[in-house]
Amino acid sequence: MDNSKIYLVRSPSKLITDNLAGYGWPQVNFSQAQDAVGLMALFADKGINPGRQRNQIKRFFSIQEGDLVVVPLHRAAAFGIATGKRSYATGVGYGENRIGVEYFRHEDGSVVRVPRSELPEALSTRLKIRMSVVSLDEFKDDITRIINQIQDKGAASFDSHIQQLEADALTTLREQLLNNLRSGKTTLESGGIGLEKLVAELLRTEGYAAKILAKTAFEGNADADIEAFREDRFTSNKLLIQVKHHTGNTGHHALRQLQLLDKEDDVQRWLITTGDVQQEMVEEAEGQGIGVMDGDRFVEWVVERADQLSQRTLNRLGLSTTPSLLV
Repeated sequence: MDNSKIYLVRSPSKLITDNLAGYGWPQVNFSQAQDAVGLMALFADKGINPGRQRNQIKRFFSIQEGDLVVVPLHRAAAFGIATGKRSYATGVGYGENRIGVEYFRHEDGSVVRVPRSELPEALSTRLKIRMSVVSLDEFKDDITRIINQIQDKGAASFDSHIQQLEADALTTLREQLLNNLRSGKTTLESGGIGLEKLVAELLRTEGYAAKILAKTAFEGNADADIEAFREDRFTSNKLLIQVKHHTGNTGHHALRQLQLLDKEDDVQRWLITTGDVQQEMVEEAEGQGIGVMDGDRFVEWVVERADQLSQRTLNRLGLSTTPSLLV
């Protein structure tokens, strides 16, 4: 473990069952490359410029046998040791390119889920980063201690059973909420304004001052629905957000509206939709510095911040803050 590197991989959790961690880019089969130069050649052959994702791509490709992999889960994290075996398969979005990982498991075969509340604060905060592949080498001492605890005590100190039940219940909740949003089974205001108001309220729970823009705020086909600011002693952030209430795939038109906005160094552009977004479009957007939040990630945000939303908004969404039994 002394020479191993440590990586956060924001992998689809369903791949954990098969001892895999996955990354996206379905157009390129990483396992066909022998080295990083060859990998970039595969991208060039496809006419793809990975842009700002280049370092993350190389980082995922560089995971070797014996390296440690940390996969963020709901209020928890899974830890494992990479086998170094690369593979490719479709069927799981954002997880087509894969690396084998032997996750730490209980005697019954279930994966050990270490609650974030039991992680050092700095590490727990780092797991919230939106990047898909990140080095965690600076947390080596903390992660080594956690793994030693798992190996020595068989994870007895981690209440993984309740963690799993909670995660299963929240998965069901998120799926139903997304279905309700898409099918109009909430009482949010119609015409898209209700969703825009919800996004603005969510931003305020994150410390932003947010306002909904007039439809005439931009010239031509350029458009954004929400403008948000957040400033503190060290940083200054401005967001321009396009919000789409879609039931199926969100197409390139929404992305084009953001691409046509004047590019400013201190402004982050985001597309937030209740729909699905094809991986190719996500990668095109991120290559131009535009963030994308699809329906699954949007409802995850809603549920995560539900305790800070107004009672009126919770009622409109059909959400309750009343505790319920998991068993």
